[in-house]
Amino acid sequence: MRTAFLAVAWVLTRVGVVWLLLGPHEWVNGDGAYFQISLDALRAQGIGHTLVEYPVPAVAVLAVPWLLAGLTGIAFTHLLTAAAVLTDLAFAALLRFGSGPRWGLPSLAWLLGVPLLGATAFARFDLVPGVLAGAALLLLVRRPALASAAAAVATAVKLWPVLLVPGLLGAVRRTRWCLAVVVGVGGVLALGTVVVSSLGRLTSPLTFQAGRGLQIESVAATPAILAWRTDPVTTRISYAPSHSYEVTGPLVGSLVTLTTVATVLLGLGLVGAWLWVLAQTVRGHRLSADGAVWLALAAVTGFVVTGKVLSPQYLLWLLPMAAAGLAVVGPSRTRLAVWTGLLLVACGLTQLEFPVWYVTLTQRYGPVDRVVWALAVRNLLLLVLLAAAAVESARGLVRALA
Repeated sequence: MRTAFLAVAWVLTRVGVVWLLLGPHEWVNGDGAYFQISLDALRAQGIGHTLVEYPVPAVAVLAVPWLLAGLTGIAFTHLLTAAAVLTDLAFAALLRFGSGPRWGLPSLAWLLGVPLLGATAFARFDLVPGVLAGAALLLLVRRPALASAAAAVATAVKLWPVLLVPGLLGAVRRTRWCLAVVVGVGGVLALGTVVVSSLGRLTSPLTFQAGRGLQIESVAATPAILAWRTDPVTTRISYAPSHSYEVTGPLVGSLVTLTTVATVLLGLGLVGAWLWVLAQTVRGHRLSADGAVWLALAAVTGFVVTGKVLSPQYLLWLLPMAAAGLAVVGPSRTRLAVWTGLLLVACGLTQLEFPVWYVTLTQRYGPVDRVVWALAVRNLLLLVLLAAAAVESARGLVRALA
């Protein structure tokens, strides 16, 4: 009966999300149109100059519905939406049947999370690496080699899931075997990129991100957005070549420097954690499942919070991981449930900010207070989530010594 209820609830909520995407929030699907235009020019430009902000394996994934659109005559954006729905369904099924007797809470988190994020969930490619990252955590205990492969593929299509690897390897017993899987899968995909394109195409996504300004939705941009709320002349919002809205003004230089310092500190912390995990593994100590999940959540949340870019779809990185973590953790499950609840609130606020009130934010059309404060509270919640995940991951690292 509970499974039947879950199935009905999933259908109803996803019909609602698709309705938003095809109706009131249809304009959110701009990425789909951009993907199609880029892929249409693939033959003329070559893979080295097509969607350079994405790794080549991601372009290959997007090419599947593009090719089907050419063969069937069905609109590419409709096929992209269908692929997103199927990806969502596959992860929902994995949570239901791969979580054992504790499937209720993980399934509920995923059931609620997607509609709270709204049309963005089905209009962005980030659902794919997010679900792969969630699958990696879910399979961590029972199928560590498969979990490692999922993390490697996720990294190949979006790069950020590499942040999961230290926690995964620190928790599994056959560390060398799982490391070989990660390196082997990642190496094959990287070699494929070089073969079909060039060595520079491996780093083009990082180069693209490095050249961007301070996006209006990033945590670091919050003080500038609060300043823009009362003084839109000195502090301005404009559309940038990166296909996003960025903020400029007297505070921005310092805020960008802050993001750089925070990102470097995060990187040093993650390298330290990685070396620590390796050292403890050699000594026979291992992270618990709780420690691995929290370390992954802290790393990814830190990456989201410290960056100068934070798009609404970045919450699709955290949602699947949190849902999967609820099926894996033991002693800290209650704390992770609270953490996930706050993340769901952040998702709801994100949908209000984008797309519901986005015109108000970017065009200053109508009262700006509601969207500015929704964005500010969302960003504050993300800071709270980072702090909580960092504390829990530190506890996990310490317990690994016991």
